[in-house]
Amino acid sequence: MSAADVAALRAEYAAACARQRWGEAAAVAVLLGFRPVAGHRGFSPHVSAGGVDWDTVLAVPWSSAERFLVETAAALWRGRGTAEISRVAFVDDSFFAAWQAMITAARSGRVPDGWQA
Repeated sequence: MSAADVAALRAEYAAACARQRWGEAAAVAVLLGFRPVAGHRGFSPHVSAGGVDWDTVLAVPWSSAERFLVETAAALWRGRGTAEISRVAFVDDSFFAAWQAMITAARSGRVPDGWQA
């Protein structure tokens, strides 16, 4: 899959959330718009119009900050699993902002206004 496929899935999830609150899709839409993860060579090949292949994505080698975001998104999407929350204290500002936006999106069912990756 390509960056265009990632962008298309993000747009689909964001549009779905605009019609009806859908926290899981909103959270993943934030991740799909966060270039350090969405553009990663281990991520985009596992995204299609059908969604994200979370099992394969989680098996990819990630930096600790990237893994934290991916694990958070996967847990939110699946409604199970966890990300080690203590790691949030050790990510840089851009990763922290993405994490906060994902949590806000999951709680509100909407991609936060102005969220840009």
